[in-house]
Parts: sequence; C-alpha cells; structure tokens
Amino acid sequence: MNIHQQVMNSMKEMIEKFNAAGVKLQLPPPSNEAVGTTYTVMDFGKSLSARIPFESRFTNPLSMYQGGFLCAAFDEVFGPLTYMAAGRPAVTLEMSATFMRPFVASDEFIEIKADLVSKSRTILVLKAEATNSQGKLVAIARNHSVMASDDNLKRHAAAK
Repeated sequence: MNIHQQVMNSMKEMIEKFNAAGVKLQLPPPSNEAVGTTYTVMDFGKSLSARIPFESRFTNPLSMYQGGFLCAAFDEVFGPLTYMAAGRPAVTLEMSATFMRPFVASDEFIEIKADLVSKSRTILVLKAEATNSQGKLVAIARNHSVMASDDNLKRHAAAK
C-alpha cells in the first residue's frame, strides 16, 4: 500500500469513528480531488508531504498559480496532518503564507511538506514549505488549528 492509500485509509478510519458517534465527516473533502493532491511521505501525526500538480484553471491573469489556491494546496496537507496529530477533527484558527517565487506551468508540480511544530491540549501549530520540481522554494506557510471538543462536535452534528 502506498503512502497516498495509507492517508486515505486513515481518513476512512476517522469517518467510521466519528460516524459511530453521530458526527458525519466528509473525508477526503471534495477539495482534495479538485486540487489533485497525492500524498507522498508520512510520519503519522508528525509530518506529511503531498504533490500538487500545476493546473491552469487555478491561475491568475499572469498565468501563475493564484495565491489563494496555493493556500488551499497547503490546507490539503495541513488538514489531514492535524486530524492525525489530534486523533479528531481540528479547524484552522489562522493560516499565513509567504510567497517566494511563482508556481508556473513549467514547474509541473509542487511538493508540500508540512510538519507538526507543537501540540498543546487544544492547539496545534504547523509549518510547511512548498518547493517546485527543481527543488526551489515557492512558498512557506504556518497554521494554527484548534482541536474540536466533543461538545462542539455534538452541537455541529445536531445543527445539520
């Protein structure tokens, strides 16, 4: 089983665990397929890497990958890593990105590597780097997420 399948199985296990508790999760989220995420390296709950292909439908007027979509690509790696690290759903409190060079068609793909920096009782801090196919740094990002409490999950389930 390759790394991508392992990550998908981890998401499936999370669905089963929380569905049994009455909380419906949609994993992987539709954004995962839209962005074209393929997970490539994993140290469960500590780090996760993924390859994201260049897609012209996500470009700005200069034919560069638009920054918001690059942030979405980061989130496709941060999201599963937070779930693995927390063992439960977690939601982003804050995410920041710094763009170093454009992600363009000739790059073909970027590789995003995210790492868990710190985990408290309720907060996760992560960092990530996106590099192009030549290994050059495209962008860096930081993420602060909060682990969903059982009460919040139950309220969310009841609101649906």
